[in-house]
Amino acid sequence: MPKAPVTEEVQVVRFFEEAPLEKAEMLFNIVKDKMRSRLAGNPPATERLPKRKVRSQSDTTPQDMRAGTE
Repeated sequence: MPKAPVTEEVQVVRFFEEAPLEKAEMLFNIVKDKMRSRLAGNPPATERLPKRKVRSQSDTTPQDMRAGTE
């Protein structure tokens, strides 16, 4: 039975697990810098506006309901 082909992601993970530490660290830093530059055009998740939380009927308490009727 033929083996399933190894995906690119698996090859990358294996490289970082098995490569000499100096080489893996150097390439990790290069990849990290490139990813940061790619993400520079998009605002980080902390700067995005939060989505409005929709309150369900079960989230409202009787006290909340009374406050709205007064």
